[in-house]
Amino acid sequence: MEKEMNRFFRKIAETVNDMIPEAWNKFYFYAQISEDGGGTYFFYNTLENKQYKYSLEIPFKFHIDEDEFERKEDVLYKWSKELRKVFKDNEQDMWYSFTMSLERTGKFKLHYDYTNWFDSEYSFSDQMIIWKNKYLGEIPTDDNYKALIDKYHSEFPNNPI
Repeated sequence: MEKEMNRFFRKIAETVNDMIPEAWNKFYFYAQISEDGGGTYFFYNTLENKQYKYSLEIPFKFHIDEDEFERKEDVLYKWSKELRKVFKDNEQDMWYSFTMSLERTGKFKLHYDYTNWFDSEYSFSDQMIIWKNKYLGEIPTDDNYKALIDKYHSEFPNNPI
């Protein structure tokens, strides 16, 4: 099982690396997968700019072919879904999302979230705000987003996302 998992992590990291059109310092990859669907995205920064850039903006900012970029996004989703299948096939607890971080130095971190966000009142947009707060350190300035973060922390004090 571990070899299969590592193979998918490597494929995901290599694909993200190929999708980033500049030298990166660190990236965070997020996948949310269920039986009904899901999605993936990533953020990265560079040595020159510590501010994180959103994967979906890459084709527009760097004039990259959108169709080719979307094909790679589909591959990231496919591999994330296959990774979840490895867990199922090996009778492991099923996660609903995972976050992978990789630094250019090779430092690798992985976090699985077993919360079924599909059955919660938190929308995908809400989850992204919470995720960006946890992993990227983004502190919302909007009062509604601040209230969302506070609500999340009161409902989920162990910060599972």
